[in-house]
Amino acid sequence: MKRSRPRQLVAWLTTAILAVAGLLAGGTVPASASTGGSAHALAVDAVVADLQWDVQVEGAAGALSGLLDTLAGQSAVDGLEVRGVEAQTPPAPEGGDGEAVGPYEIGSLLTFRQVNAHSTRVEDGDLSARSTVEGGTVDLLGTQVLDIGTISAAVAMAPEGEAQIERQVRGLEVFGRQVGADPQVDLTRELTSADVLDALTEQVPGLTAAADVVGAAVSGGGSIHVLASGRDSESADGADAVGLHLSVSTEASLRLCLPDGSGGCTGSVTVSAAATVLDATFAEVRVERPDPVPGVPAWQIVAGVVGSLVLAGLLGWAIVETVRIRRRGERP
Repeated sequence: MKRSRPRQLVAWLTTAILAVAGLLAGGTVPASASTGGSAHALAVDAVVADLQWDVQVEGAAGALSGLLDTLAGQSAVDGLEVRGVEAQTPPAPEGGDGEAVGPYEIGSLLTFRQVNAHSTRVEDGDLSARSTVEGGTVDLLGTQVLDIGTISAAVAMAPEGEAQIERQVRGLEVFGRQVGADPQVDLTRELTSADVLDALTEQVPGLTAAADVVGAAVSGGGSIHVLASGRDSESADGADAVGLHLSVSTEASLRLCLPDGSGGCTGSVTVSAAATVLDATFAEVRVERPDPVPGVPAWQIVAGVVGSLVLAGLLGWAIVETVRIRRRGERP
């Protein structure tokens, strides 16, 4: 028994030394995210232009004047600005912010099944922001421009390390054409004179019938142009992402010629419109790196471990001595 005590003491001291050395090598406990920084998520940020019909009359066009006066007082698209469904920086040390809304409409141009924006702070974890728009359509001049499945963006950051950035576009169709998950869209749909006349007739019912009655010759056309792309970026202090930035512009023109019976026109009416109708950002998020909460310094960890080991050793020694004294007292 006596020979085993030195071996036990050596093993105990070796364990203590290795434990202290490991703690010193490890430095401090990693910092955690529970204060500072900022997070912001925005589902929809859109500017819709006021698309007005410009009506020009030459010669005698009395047969259509009443309908055209009605058309001149209307907009093809009513202008508005929308900045909807946002989430701000959540409270510390943990919490969240945000909302979900559906269905969600942007004038007569855009409809979504649901839009949402959320931010989250996790104690000893990340600060993050996420936004999603789902089930959307964009219609202009009687043409379905976009059919949107899901557009989302998310950013998460800790006090140290790289940001986690996600962008997804699923089920996006432009003019009926499927585009990829990271779209770079530059597409144009040409409009015929029939397309423009149908669009005008939706606003002024009877326009096509009136043109037919007077035997007006119809000519013209136009186009709808779509630019769409996503983006993300990261710096030492933060990161941001946009699920999709969208620009839709159009120009359209229609001429109605009232025949004079000899191949010419007794009068004509020209209706035109041109504008960047929609400039919108969907699923935009931004996170600034949270502040590190200092970990426990290495010397405090070492002091605590050493103290614990010493107390454990003293407790073990006291137990052994108590048993030894008790055994001595029980001997005859």
